[in-house]
Amino acid sequence: MRILAVDFGEKRIGLATSDARGAIATPRVTLRRTDDARAVHELRRFCATEEVERVVFGIPRRAGGEESPFAARIRSFARKFSQESEIPVDFHEETLTSQEAQRRLPPNSEKGAVDREAAAVLLQDYLEHLARAPKR
Repeated sequence: MRILAVDFGEKRIGLATSDARGAIATPRVTLRRTDDARAVHELRRFCATEEVERVVFGIPRRAGGEESPFAARIRSFARKFSQESEIPVDFHEETLTSQEAQRRLPPNSEKGAVDREAAAVLLQDYLEHLARAPKR
C-alpha cells in the first residue's frame, strides 16, 4: 500500500511517499499553498498519479504532549481533503521533524527541500509505528 505523508504549512506543503510495500519513505515534492481549495486539488491529483491509498498528516505537539494550536488548522485542511477524496486519512505526531530534516540536508538547503524531507521523516516514523503495532 502506497502511503503519502503531508507536512502542512500555510506557504508550502511537503510531500513524501512510501514504496509499494509501505517500508521506505522518500521525499517527493513541495507544493506552494495559495489557498485550501487549490492545495486540496493538487493533493488529490498527486494521490491519483502516485496511486496513494492512505494519507497521513503530521500533527505538532507541545513539550507537555498536548497538540499545538496549529494542529487545529492542519485537522481543518485534512477534513477538507477528506471530504473531496475517498482516501483514508490518519494523523501522526510530527514534533521535531523539521529539525531532523534540516540535520539531514546540506546547510542552506532551499525551504522546499526541508518541507519534503520533514514529510519523509514523518512518514518513516509512521511506517515504523505501523510495523511495531500488533497485527489483528
